[in-house]
Amino acid sequence: MTPELRTPGRWQVRIPLPRDVTRAWWWRERWRRHPRSALAIRAAVAAALAWALAGVLPGPAAEFPYYAPFGAVIATTFTLAGSVRESVQSVAAIAVGGAVGWVVDLLPVSGPPAVALVVVPAVLLAGWRRLGAMGGWVPTAALFTLIIGNGEATYVGAYAGLTLLGALVGIAVNAVFPPLPLAPAQLVVTAFRRTVADDVARLADLLESDEPPNVLQWEQEHAASPHERARMHAFVAEVGEAAHRNRRARRYSGSIEALRYEARTLDRLALVVSDLADLLFSDLPSDTEARAAALTADTRRRICSALRTIAAALENPTVAGTADPHLDGEENPMSSAHAADAVRDARRLAPRRDEQLVVDGILVSLKRAVDSLAEIERTD
Repeated sequence: MTPELRTPGRWQVRIPLPRDVTRAWWWRERWRRHPRSALAIRAAVAAALAWALAGVLPGPAAEFPYYAPFGAVIATTFTLAGSVRESVQSVAAIAVGGAVGWVVDLLPVSGPPAVALVVVPAVLLAGWRRLGAMGGWVPTAALFTLIIGNGEATYVGAYAGLTLLGALVGIAVNAVFPPLPLAPAQLVVTAFRRTVADDVARLADLLESDEPPNVLQWEQEHAASPHERARMHAFVAEVGEAAHRNRRARRYSGSIEALRYEARTLDRLALVVSDLADLLFSDLPSDTEARAAALTADTRRRICSALRTIAAALENPTVAGTADPHLDGEENPMSSAHAADAVRDARRLAPRRDEQLVVDGILVSLKRAVDSLAEIERTD
């Protein structure tokens, strides 16, 4: 029989590649944005070195060499300080769990009762604050000691000792090739900047709507998730920790400081957006009439214009002082100068001195605090 000929390319699916995939800078940028690739390589090198070292150790350690690469992987993190901290915590957790398993093995119980007895104290000790995120290894080490190590003290020593050996190798590898996850943090901060810009623009849209939401609806349906803000803080904090005693951080000190400054500024902006929503959409009885009288159609229009200008400026990062709000054109993107003009335009409807505006803002905040206190008292 003649073999059936298959039409060339019939079942083939062409996967489009990025246009710049053949350029070196494209791969460098991917490497910067995805530091987990470097983390995986460092972990592999540390685990291999730890395994090689464990293979030449004499005594009980030679029976359990696999715990050394285990410790190396635990110690290989995104920061050198994190490597040291998690290594100490993991070895301490294993030692505590091993001690629990050893003590329970001394009791006149076996089988399921022994397993239950070892798990209860191990889970309780896993919550010890000093063990941090590594506390979860306490029950694991306790069960390993009881079941695999038969409650022998030599097993506990080999388990903790080899894990420590591997952790030291992992710390050494991180010290030689120190990580600095700057690019992912920059991406997260940029994403949060867009989120704040969207919130400001959404405020303007809702202010113009026929039925604006109340504060509770704003927080539940429209405001940015606190998770995004917390994520930004976590990434920036990780960069700060990674920069500590990191020789590579000297080259990027300007970028790190700029990142921290932008994160702090965006954090304040997010709080300002929350305060604006509270002022614009509050449904407290004492504010409703005053707000309706103050927010005339013209005032509302100018406030919305200012909000949209601020949102556009956030979407178009511009070096301070380089944009002229009185010039038109695509080469002159929105900036804080345009936003300042829009806010001044809104102020012209009710011109006040700057110091009086400060006092008004303080008094409004104090009044809202009293109204909130009254709401709490009514529910007590």
